[in-house]
Amino acid sequence: MSTVELQNVTKIFDKTVKALDDISFTVKDAEFFVLLGPTGAGKTTTLRAIAGLEKVDQGKILFDQEDVTTAQPAARDTAFVFQQYSLYPHYKVFDNLAFPLRSPLRKVPEEEINSKVNKIAEMLKISNKLNNKATELSGGEMQRVAIGRALVRDPNIYLMDEPLSSLDAKLRESLRVELKKIQLNLGATILYVTHDQAEATTMADQIGVLENGKIAQIGSPEEIYNNQILFM
Repeated sequence: MSTVELQNVTKIFDKTVKALDDISFTVKDAEFFVLLGPTGAGKTTTLRAIAGLEKVDQGKILFDQEDVTTAQPAARDTAFVFQQYSLYPHYKVFDNLAFPLRSPLRKVPEEEINSKVNKIAEMLKISNKLNNKATELSGGEMQRVAIGRALVRDPNIYLMDEPLSSLDAKLRESLRVELKKIQLNLGATILYVTHDQAEATTMADQIGVLENGKIAQIGSPEEIYNNQILFM
């Protein structure tokens, strides 16, 4: 996977609103980096800028020191997990998980698809649901499938936009632990955004506190906890 770096990135909406204001930070290879901030802080805009879904007005975005600031989304090869499940309801779980691998551009052999899907399904504890349609799943199971659909790929970085926020507290806590274990197992590079301080400190190697489009603080969970400059 890749090291992803933002250098002095600014994004302006409607010519006056600075959604991102000169932000800089680095997500290292195999690191779980959490952007923590309230609604409207610029967390989702940051993810969209990295994925190439938003054009930045100033600054640079680098993948392994290669400038991808103007590159198209497909050329950046990121995997996005949204708060909403975004599953195909008429597909079985297996086919939802396999969908990114069946892109004509990837040309992944069916044997490899089977292997990857089964491996991720086992990690996410949904192997017994592979033949179920998405409409037959609980909310927690659907979110596992949504996360799994990203994990079957080997992108430069996984971008996760509050994927657990719509789940109940007990299930959220369980999935946090599982997701961190999976990240360590895969050696995955993850940029995860949340407004939940407990979620951030549970999973992160590094936390960036984002407020009003600016990075207010960066550090380990322990450093952030002991020197809080937080919005809450």
